[in-house]
Amino acid sequence: MLASLFNMQSTSAIKIYIPRILGNVTKTMLCHTFNRLNIGKVSYVDMHRKINENNRIYYFAFLDIDLYNTPVANDLYKILNTNQLVKLVYDEEAAQYWEIKKHIPRIERQSNAPLSSSVMPILCETVMQHFDEQYKAADDTILDVFDYDSYISGNAYNMWEDNFNLLSGV
Repeated sequence: MLASLFNMQSTSAIKIYIPRILGNVTKTMLCHTFNRLNIGKVSYVDMHRKINENNRIYYFAFLDIDLYNTPVANDLYKILNTNQLVKLVYDEEAAQYWEIKKHIPRIERQSNAPLSSSVMPILCETVMQHFDEQYKAADDTILDVFDYDSYISGNAYNMWEDNFNLLSGV
C-alpha cells in the first residue's frame, strides 16, 4: 500500500554513523528497520562491538543507505546534510532510538580542522610580571591554599570517597 503512495526507488545514497546500538541489535535488524520505516535499503553495514563501563555489550556502526523517495527519507537526508543529529525511534513502544549522524570520513574531518591555533603563546614570566605589577601596591596577602603535600602523598580530598574526613586537618 505504501509503495503505491510513494516512489520506493532509490533516489540518493547517504553514509551514516550510529555511535551507540544496544547489544541485542543485529545487522539484519538494522537493515529491516530502515526498510520498515520507509527510509531506504541498507547496502553496507560495518558494526563494531564494544563493552561499556558496566561490562555491557553495545555496538557502533557505519551504514550506507540507498534512500527511498519518501518524505521520511527526504527529511532525514536534509537534516543529516546540515550536520545535525537525528534521533531515529525504531521501537516506539519501548522508547528505543538511535542517534544518527552523517558519516564524514576521517580524512575530511581532519582537513576541516584549523591548521593553526587561535591561542597566542605567552611566557610564564610575562604573566607573573603583570600579576606582580597589579598586586604590588596592595597590602593584601594572597595565600595559596592548595595542599600540595597531601596531593602528592595520595591523601588528597576525593569527593567520591565517603570515608575521607575533610575536616580532619582543622
